[in-house]
Amino acid sequence: MSYKLLDTFTGKVLGEYETKAQAEKAESHLIHEPGESRYELVEPPAPKKVSKKKAVVTKEADDKEESN
Repeated sequence: MSYKLLDTFTGKVLGEYETKAQAEKAESHLIHEPGESRYELVEPPAPKKVSKKKAVVTKEADDKEESN
């Protein structure tokens, strides 16, 4: 998982870091203006959960076989 340090004024990615701590350390080295939030840490998106489709079992097929 990589965290991105984004410049919100220009929209450019300033760096990609493996851990949040590394990204926060890099952000602390940048110049911050009072009252402005120029830089943003972008976290990676959460992995999507894959759900398996379950087969629909009906009793109608079983009832037909029993009646024969």
